[in-house]
Parts: sequence; structure tokens; C-alpha cells
Amino acid sequence: MIPLRRSPHLAPGSAFLAGLLLALLGLSGVLAYQAADAARSEARSTDRALRGYASFATWELARRADDVLRRRLAGTLQASPARDLIAAHTANPADELMADVLRERPWCSCARPVRTAFVVDVVHEPIVVWANGAAPAVEQWIRDGAPGSALGRVIAGRGPAADSAFVEPVAIGRARYDVAARVRRVEGGFVVEGIVASPADVAPAALEEAYRSAALLPGAVRGNLPPGDAVAAAVLTADGTVLWRSRRTAAAARDGWVDAKVGGAPEPLARGTVTERLDGMLAGLVSRVAVRAEAAGAAPADGRNPRLPLLLAVFGLTLGLVSVAIVQLRRQQELVRLRDDFVSGVSHELRTPLAQIRLFADLLESGRLATGEQRARSVRIINEESRRLTWLVENILHFSRSQRGAGRVAPQPVEAAPLVREIVDAFAPLARARDATFQVYADDGVIVRADSDALRQVLLNLLDNAVKYGPPGQTVVVRVELRGLALRVSVDDRGPGVPWEERGRVWEPYRRLARDAEGATGGSGIGLAVVKDLVELHGGRVGVGQAPEGGARFWFELPYAMHAGPSPEPAALAPARAVAG
Repeated sequence: MIPLRRSPHLAPGSAFLAGLLLALLGLSGVLAYQAADAARSEARSTDRALRGYASFATWELARRADDVLRRRLAGTLQASPARDLIAAHTANPADELMADVLRERPWCSCARPVRTAFVVDVVHEPIVVWANGAAPAVEQWIRDGAPGSALGRVIAGRGPAADSAFVEPVAIGRARYDVAARVRRVEGGFVVEGIVASPADVAPAALEEAYRSAALLPGAVRGNLPPGDAVAAAVLTADGTVLWRSRRTAAAARDGWVDAKVGGAPEPLARGTVTERLDGMLAGLVSRVAVRAEAAGAAPADGRNPRLPLLLAVFGLTLGLVSVAIVQLRRQQELVRLRDDFVSGVSHELRTPLAQIRLFADLLESGRLATGEQRARSVRIINEESRRLTWLVENILHFSRSQRGAGRVAPQPVEAAPLVREIVDAFAPLARARDATFQVYADDGVIVRADSDALRQVLLNLLDNAVKYGPPGQTVVVRVELRGLALRVSVDDRGPGVPWEERGRVWEPYRRLARDAEGATGGSGIGLAVVKDLVELHGGRVGVGQAPEGGARFWFELPYAMHAGPSPEPAALAPARAVAG
């Protein structure tokens, strides 16, 4: 059997191939990393593009809403009748102005489209201000001449030197308001009539009108997305209350990219969301605008990279293939080593009998053997070594057939005991060099279906194994017995035995026990593999255990066995017969 060891290093060619496989694995890892990094870079670029689009949409929405508020507030004021409220001698002309404004159909569906109406006499001295429903800070701001505003410039200029009509946002204390005013000529001079609105009251209607008027993004950016599906927006007060949000489309609801309820707190928007403070007529409010990822040519904005699982799968597959390839390389390297050892072992096995045959043939040919006894001994040795060569060659041929799956047997009914005795008698001279003797315990009369040549090859291999690994001068015991419907043949030696953990591996080709790896005993390493294959071709089984004397017991069983006549009593078994080597 061949030593059970591994080569510590790969052959140069195999090492080069293993290096290439590892380089392939490294390249796959680099490519996977680069692909993942490219996906992250693309995601960052997409986010930047989405934020850019969202900023543009925010600016466009605020500009449109500002225009709507200026037009609507000016229109509300212009819709009131042009009459001299001061000349009507009313107690508070601002009350009449408020009544005129509220009689017009409100352009928004808000509860208080106008917070305050005021009338200012800018001709007489001192200036008289009438206000309706004004907050104290607002009324005081008007009486102080509306500093820093277009209204203030009109009051300071006392009349038509300033614009005749204007709409502007103003800051009064910490609050923001939208003011619309007009300068009208009346009997005896000029008056300023105006209204004050809160952006929080009028912004929702203005934003909805601005949002619906046209798409916030151009068609080149939106692609095939409908206008309502491309941009989602929400406008909040400074404390985070949602005043208005764009309609929630089916796509937006599916993606969960906008979900803010009017009057409630907004939920976080999607990637690329832009949050900005508004100015102009919407000053004091905060907008949140998001653009769907498809508008930037990217995957849906769910925060996932759809290519990452594929990249990981490809890298994992490459890793698995490289690992399998390296394992196969190691196995191939081990197989090459085992085959080299097999060739070396077979050569050694064949060289010894060939040398013996050649030596004694030369002696016979040269005539240097003077006596008949010497010549007979030489012929006998040549015959024995020839039989050994025949047995070794048969082993190799059968092993080659079994490796190709071409092994065949031709079972015939044979009587087991005489055949086993004949095989032992024929092998005994081959064991003369080790001074081994044999004892055969055979149950006579047992008939078994077996191929005689195959059975001979099996038993010769077991006998050779027992003699080779047992001590010199030992007695090898062969037992033939019927067990149920199976014939069991066992061979016991007096050697060190087979460790329990290695009993299953000794039947494998080229295998040798670790303790014998460095020993001087040679062999082809295929004997027990041939035994196992031939027995299994008969439908039988093999095994190894411990002999009663402490050595190894190798056994095999063949099915379809029976006594030719009545089963004898155990005491009637044939007595053991000693055969000298």
C-alpha cells in the first residue's frame, strides 16, 4: 500500500494555475467593489440631480404662488366699489371697506381670506387711520406710517406721487403679512384703502392654483412621468404644521415618498428632498419638495441598489468556483503523487521475482549447477516466482478493469474447502522467505456460487497482506465457515492489527497506514482494493477486525452458500491442517 500522506507543496504548473485562480478571484473582488462603488457614485449623482430638480421646482412653485397671491389680493381690493367712504360720514370707513371686500365671492376656500381692512386719509393733518379687525401691532404699524414699505412711502409722499396700487409682503414684529393697497382720489384729496392678509390663510389656495397651472419640471426632465407623478411638495408653517401638500398620487402612495396631512406633522420625504424657507408673499413658510428618482433616470427612490444582490451573487459564485478549482488541484496533485508511488511500488514488486527468474535461468543455462538437486531447486524457484508474477499482473489487470467499470465475474457452484486448501498450498512456498506457516479450518461440504479465479485472487491478496505485515515465523490462520446463507472466509495474522479509525480506509486504492508509511515493506497499494471490488461483484461484503491473538483479521462473505448434505455438528468440522511455508 502507498503511504497515506499529502504533498506539502503544489507542482510548479499547478501552483501557477492556482495563482491565476487566486488572481481571478482578486480581480472579481475588485470588479465587484468597483461596480458597487460606481453604483454608490451613481446614487450620489442621482441625489444631487434630484436635489437640483427639487430646488428648481421649489423656485417655480414659489414664483407662481407669489404671482397668484399678488393678482388675487389686488383683484379682491379692486372688486370693491369705488366710492368716497370718508364723504359718506360713516363712523369707521374701514368697516364699509371690509363689508365691500367680504361681499365679493372669496377666491379661496379659507375662513379668513382678509384679516384687516384699513382706510388712511393722507391729505388732512393730522393723518387719520381707520381699521377694521386689525391686530394692535398691525394698527399701530399703519398709524406709525408703515415704515419700510410701499404704503409708508405713499403716506410719506402724501398721495399720488407714489404708486397708485401695490401688493407687498411686510414684517410686523415677528409676524409676516401680505398687504394690498390702492390710492384713490376723493373730494378734497386722496385716501389709501387697503387690506391685510396672513400668508398662512391664503397660501394653500395660491399654492394649489400654482401647482395645477402647469408642470413644475419641463418635459425633458420628467420623461414619461405625468406632471403630478414627478414632483411632490408640501408647505409648512414655522412650527411644522402642514398647510398644503400636493395631491397624493397612486405612484406617490405606492412609493411612500410623500405622506403629510394638512394640519398635521409631515413625515420625512424621500431621497433628494429639498427643504427651503420661502420669501416674498409666502415669507415665513417652509417648503419641502421631492422629485421622483425616475426623473433623473435612476431606480425608484427606495434606498436600495438593485444590482447589489447580483454583484454579491457573482462574487460568491466566483469564490465558490475558485475554491472548488483549488481543491481539485490539490486532489489532482495528490493523485499524481499516488500514481507515481503506485508505479514505483509495482516496479519494486515486479523487479524481485524477475531478478530471481533471471538469476536461476542463467545458472541453468551456464551449466554451473552440477547436481540434479540444485537444478530441481532452481526450476522450483523459477516456477514459484513465475506464479508470483502472474498473480501480480492479474492484480494490476483487474484493478485497471475495475477503474474503468469493466470488472466481471462468472460465478459457478464450487466446493469451498478444497479450493481454499489448494490456494493456501499454492501460496505457502511464496511465504518461505518470512518463515510463515498456515493453518486452515474449513467446513467441508459447503457449496458456494463463486468465480474460482476471482476467489483465488481475493485469498492470495489477503494471504500476502498477512505475511507481509505480520512478524517473521508467524502462523497465519485461515477459517472457512457457513454463516446462514453466506460463506465467510477469514485470515488472521499475528501483526500489530489495524487501528479502529483507519479500518474503513484500508480498502481504498493506494492507501497505507500512517505507521507503515516510512517502513521498508513495499507494495502496489491495490491489493485490498481488488479484494473489495471482486467480493462486491459477487454481491458480498468485506471487513477487518481484531484477531483473537491480537493481530488483524481480514474477512469476506459470499452469498448463496449452503451444505451439500445435512449440516454437520460444529465438532464435525474438518480439523486444522498446518501448511509449512
